[in-house]
Amino acid sequence: MPEPSRETPHGETPYSPMSLLRALTSSPLDVDELRGTEEDSEADSHPDTPASRVVTLAIAILLGLAVAVAVTNLRADAVSEDSPRAALEQEVRDSREHAVGLEQRQEELQSEISALQEDVLQSSDSAAAARLSTYETATASTALSGPGVVLQVEDSAPLPASPGVAEGTVNRATDEDLQIAVNGLWAAGAEAIAVNGQRISASSAIRTAGSAVLVDLRPISPPYRIVALGDGAAIEQAVQGEATGEYLSEISSRFGIVLSWETSEDLSVPARAPAALREASSTPPGEAGADASPTDPDTDPGATDKETTP
Repeated sequence: MPEPSRETPHGETPYSPMSLLRALTSSPLDVDELRGTEEDSEADSHPDTPASRVVTLAIAILLGLAVAVAVTNLRADAVSEDSPRAALEQEVRDSREHAVGLEQRQEELQSEISALQEDVLQSSDSAAAARLSTYETATASTALSGPGVVLQVEDSAPLPASPGVAEGTVNRATDEDLQIAVNGLWAAGAEAIAVNGQRISASSAIRTAGSAVLVDLRPISPPYRIVALGDGAAIEQAVQGEATGEYLSEISSRFGIVLSWETSEDLSVPARAPAALREASSTPPGEAGADASPTDPDTDPGATDKETTP
């Protein structure tokens, strides 16, 4: 191979990596001599032909596919079973299953306690057993069944677009709607009420947290099925004729909330979770008057045997 015709002050060829740098530091005015001419650059460049364009396009497509595959793999790794999100979701599911198991175990133990308590009271003081049954019914501590009516409250269907309303908007039933419906059923003569399987008592609370409706701190979801025991036809008629009925009709016609009534001869409501026992004392034998009314706490000596708080 013949030697290059041009040399740098240091004896290097212009094709050496450090030749231009050394020329700049030694004699900047002679750098132009080391640069190739435009003709040389054009001769060294590859010609632009249809074949080269096809090759360039194929390479670009391959690079794009490689990037897409890499991104897909990264996303797959992000939602894989070993990802932190999947681990948290599994932990939540496990916690819910554990909570459900504890609730079932609590119900079983509570049933055993109630059975043993009834046996003891029946063998020692049948009047105390009757009073306890009356109090448990009043505080919704026992499950009940019988005829009644079901009021179902459901969110509206997706609404069409209109001024000020986006297409697909859903009007949701609120905790206030359920409160008014439950209070109206009580006023109409309902003997026991449950909302989506949650028993309602005098100390129950229907509230909202974010977009969820809570009954005694337990979340429920639509449709909301309100079961009321009693004379179903009479209860429905009484509710429809009072302010509660007017309110329900307004939210149905104005906001599209779906309401439906259904009477039945075989409905049931569960018992409310028992309250924590804070204080208890025994009644000496013979002090409980036989003539005392079991439904009047002021005249019933056994009425203060147990004090509970919700």
